[in-house]
Amino acid sequence: MAPLAAFVMAVSGVRTRRSASNLAMLGALVTLALTLLVGWGLAKKSAPFVATYHYLSVPVATTGPTNFLAYGIDIILRVDHLSVLALLVVELCVIGALGWHRVMGRSEAGAARFHALVSLFLFGCAGALVSSDLAELLAFWGVAGAATYLLLGHRWGLDGPARSSRVALALPFFTDLFLLCGIGVMYSRYGVLNLSALTPILHTAPGWTVKALVVASVLLFVGVAGRLALWPLHSWATRTAVDAPPAASALTQATWSVLAIVVLYRLMPIFVAANPQTLRALLYACGAAAVIAPLLSLITTEPRRAIALLSSGVAALGAAVVIHGYENAGFTFAVAGVACVTAAALARTAAVLAVSGVSLAMRTDDLAEMGDAWRRMRASAIVILAAGLVLGLSASGALAYSVTSSSRLGLVLGEAVLLVSLGALRIFFAIALGPLRRRRAFEPDRVREAPASSLSWLYWLAFGAAVLVAASLVHNWLDFLDGHKHPVPNAPTYLIWIVVAVLGFIAAAIAYATNKLGAARASAGLAALTDRGLAAATRAVNRFVVGPATGLASGTDGWIPSRDDAVARSTVATGRLVTLAVRAPVAPAVILLAVLLAAIIAFVSPGVFR
Repeated sequence: MAPLAAFVMAVSGVRTRRSASNLAMLGALVTLALTLLVGWGLAKKSAPFVATYHYLSVPVATTGPTNFLAYGIDIILRVDHLSVLALLVVELCVIGALGWHRVMGRSEAGAARFHALVSLFLFGCAGALVSSDLAELLAFWGVAGAATYLLLGHRWGLDGPARSSRVALALPFFTDLFLLCGIGVMYSRYGVLNLSALTPILHTAPGWTVKALVVASVLLFVGVAGRLALWPLHSWATRTAVDAPPAASALTQATWSVLAIVVLYRLMPIFVAANPQTLRALLYACGAAAVIAPLLSLITTEPRRAIALLSSGVAALGAAVVIHGYENAGFTFAVAGVACVTAAALARTAAVLAVSGVSLAMRTDDLAEMGDAWRRMRASAIVILAAGLVLGLSASGALAYSVTSSSRLGLVLGEAVLLVSLGALRIFFAIALGPLRRRRAFEPDRVREAPASSLSWLYWLAFGAAVLVAASLVHNWLDFLDGHKHPVPNAPTYLIWIVVAVLGFIAAAIAYATNKLGAARASAGLAALTDRGLAAATRAVNRFVVGPATGLASGTDGWIPSRDDAVARSTVATGRLVTLAVRAPVAPAVILLAVLLAAIIAFVSPGVFR
């Protein structure tokens, strides 16, 4: 309630920049203190804390199954060890971003609005993390989603950020509709929204079918994957990485990864109840996203977008571990995937904010134009190095517990770990090494380190991320999080996955230490080649699909008889819609088609109609 109180106080009166920052920070610190207090109370208890409050109950029928006689929404607060960890990580991300923004974001307009939205966002995230009712979860999820769009579109007065914020609104809203539809399918079959009451009756309720469970599982997964920013649903994170305020971009992206992976972990019993084919398909999707996202980061010359893609790859790795842990019989190591993503969230926040300070000082967003940060901005370079090491090693412990390195899944995820570690150190070496050349209206000697008061927050975030990565290698930490006993992997298993990450670090060091200019040119060349391929594909679609359809629709006005007015009007309207489709942005259209195609393929899979 502290973030909600801070939001109400911020919007109910006129606040100066300093008072708005102090109020938002106070709300976050009070929430952190309350979370620590709850965690202290649960430290020696294995049972979660559950509190239930009846919010809504409406009679809708007089006969039939008891679950459908009334529609009710209960506010169920369920807090366990995993919820406390997620809350702590979310609050630390928010506090670190606010502390950095207090110093480095002084030139941002609308300080009172920005800090009020941060408080609202924290309230929505905290509510979603402790929700055990699906309707309650969706409500808090929507509050956090609305605050996210307003934060990423904070610079609405500028043309570039305004265009980028459209993706931040449209794509997550579209995936949130999938989440809503999935919850609707579950209620239509079971009449229960409480997860603790829903799980035991998944295969015993009258009228349950495998088809309904598969459909609900696919819908719920797409809804969570959109906020987890898995490829190809990552555009809302990459498009706003540069145009949004750095603090808003860092805290929203990192926080949503934690929130989405915890919700995925909570929903896994529904996925397991569907069929093995569904779990296997979702696992394949996560494996593909874990490889493609960091691969795309290697051809990105903007460091903040590269960090967003790398974090998307780490999130896909965590989601794959969660799904694979529930897929296997016996003890599950799904919680290791959650631990992986929570550690990466703190490092992601520190990396984005440190890179933003470097970009501001060097007056460029291009890695090819950066350099010499190890001499000119050593403190910021150390933060980027520490965050890169954490991102590269964050999945090693989770994979050591859950995946055999010699399996096909192990080979795919090992490739993803290699690409993530390579991309993470690539950013550091591109910024820290090599000369910083003069450009028009830019003098390298004027580059100064960011204020120490802003960097101190980033050091604490990087230190916390390193602690969580080290803890993820200890089985007692996983035992504490989920309340189960886990066998300890042997030393060679740990060593294999750590060596894979280290090989990525070494490859980046060799490439940039020997020929930084050549590595930069290679990335730029691959990016240009990819752009040309996409442009050729777009031209082909316009020529052979959109063009003939548009010409046919526009040429029917003269030969349609006047008495068929209704048919003529509908044809003209179709032509206008096709014309609008041609003028629509290519990237959002391709993403939308990819999501629709994935949903269609999932719905017509054998498990749906069996």
